[in-house]
Parts: sequence; C-alpha cells; structure tokens
Amino acid sequence: MKNWPATSLTGKNDRGFSLLELMVVVFIIGLLSGVAALTLPSKDGGALLQEQRYKLIGHLRSARAEAVFSGRSLGLAWEQQSGRFYVLTAQGWEGVQQGVLAKGLRLDERVTSLISVAGEPIKDATGGADSDEQDGSPATTPQILFLGDGQISPFEWRLSSAGAESLLLDEQLTIER
Repeated sequence: MKNWPATSLTGKNDRGFSLLELMVVVFIIGLLSGVAALTLPSKDGGALLQEQRYKLIGHLRSARAEAVFSGRSLGLAWEQQSGRFYVLTAQGWEGVQQGVLAKGLRLDERVTSLISVAGEPIKDATGGADSDEQDGSPATTPQILFLGDGQISPFEWRLSSAGAESLLLDEQLTIER
C-alpha cells in the first residue's frame, strides 16, 4: 500500500493543520457554543417551583423513611424560608445530628411558602417567651410530624413564585403531573 504525500497549495509536503485553519475551527466552535447557550431556556417561575417541590418531597420522604426504619418520631420545624429536622427523645425534641436530615433545608428566596397543618397556618417553631428551657433558649416544636409507623401529620404546603401557578404538597408526598 502506497502512502500519498500531503501537499499544500504551494506544492510542499506539509503534514497537519495551519494556524489559520485551527483558528477558524476554534472560532466556529465558540460561535456555536454561544448560540447554544443563549437558546437554552432560563429557569422561569414554574421550573423553579418544580425544582423546589422535588427538593422538599425528597427531604420529606427521607424523613418518613428514617422514622419508619428507626422506629422513632421525627419532626420538621419550619420558619420563613428554612427548616430543620428533629428527633423525639426522652429529653424532648433534639436536632438530627447525622445523615441527610442533619443538614438544614432552605427554599430559594424567590419562592414563598405557606404551610397549613390540620387546616391551620403554622406558627413559629420556637416556643417564644413562654418557653420553659433551663438554658434560656426557646424550645423547638416541629409542626410536621413523621411517626415510626409511617404516618405523617396532615399538612398542605403551597409554594408560589412570580409568574407561575402555585404548587401544592401534602402528606401523601406524591408528585402529580
């Protein structure tokens, strides 16, 4: 088999690409990448709400599973845009210290939420001025409870954002399309 020599317009035997050819290819790739990035849809209110709902449902399902597997009651204490999971011990409600639920839960600042438990809007999770803690810090009482037998206290959690229809979560922790 005979190898044919690569020849350029000047008649020399050159191998490879010239600098100009490489620059043209890099320019075309950059141009196509820019066009592709600009045509990607931005995260509108509806997409943001869906993302936040999936995040919440994932954490709530994890809490339910942990309550069932450990046989202990867990709770979610929520205030404004963030919440924390607690476990019920002989000393009362204590923050979860290990695992996925130990990290606090926070909603995007563009999302507003309204939680109703048994038909009533929730109150702050802290006990306030009438707390009977010895160290002076207010006692925390979770508003949403996850029992060891898999039951969840009845709640409705409405998420809303500008320019999107609000979404609703409940104790069923299902995702409707």
